[in-house]
Amino acid sequence: MSIFVAVANPKGGVGKSLTTMMLADGLALTYGARILVIDADPQAGVSKALLSIGAEQELKSRQIGLGAILKSFQKGDNIRLAGHRVAAGDLIELRNREPGFIDIIPSNHELLGTLPEFEHAARKKRRKDRLDVLLSNALRAELYQIQSNYDVVLIDCPAGPGILGLAGLRLAQHIVMPTSLETNAYSTLTDFLRFILADDLGLASRVRVHPLITQYHATNTTQREMLHHIRQGLYELNAIPRPVPYSTALQNAATHPGAGNFRSAREKYGNALPDLVAVTKAVAERLSANQ
Repeated sequence: MSIFVAVANPKGGVGKSLTTMMLADGLALTYGARILVIDADPQAGVSKALLSIGAEQELKSRQIGLGAILKSFQKGDNIRLAGHRVAAGDLIELRNREPGFIDIIPSNHELLGTLPEFEHAARKKRRKDRLDVLLSNALRAELYQIQSNYDVVLIDCPAGPGILGLAGLRLAQHIVMPTSLETNAYSTLTDFLRFILADDLGLASRVRVHPLITQYHATNTTQREMLHHIRQGLYELNAIPRPVPYSTALQNAATHPGAGNFRSAREKYGNALPDLVAVTKAVAERLSANQ
């Protein structure tokens, strides 16, 4: 059975898409894992990182990805999720798909303009039901048919508690929650934890939440002290102990060289490759310990 992991935080700019890309690459490289990424974010950050901007547009023209899935759902048609999978990633080590590989169900940034229209049309047909529940149920039924092909399903959720984000959370067994070490980020994080554990969502008994510190500056005294306190359990966050550092190498890694182009893990991540491996192992250990 696949492990379903949502990468989520209602706050934007905390590195959700970068974290999703790193985990996909890291799990496939380090453990030979078979990864399915579902890009549920209309910003399409992880689609661009794993496919390139050009490929994102080409798939949109072929009606492959989140936009076409939502249109089918809106009409009440079968969403046929399996047909929206495409091979992803730009790592030479994964090109032959043995032992590990990455597939993705892509998103497209133009969804930002059409999402309100989708929600309005879908609500007219389903006035009495929660759309996030219906959408997650439809996706779950489709994922059940293909999950034996994957070890881990990563769901990159959009910021905010919208339909797509809530549907992603409902699919998950684990929520990895990227967060930066800032006062307002900590406040957002604790509010989000209360939101996830609220009785009306029904998630409290089904998911485990794992905060992951991102954009960490080891030279920042305040951040260093906060991380020390978190590791000691003072904030009761139960955060994954290995942070994702802020580095130019990681930012550059998220820029795909273009469809059909491959690079080695060392070329992609540069001096941040040890960070990729360390963060992946820390997350994998946390997930396996809570299965």
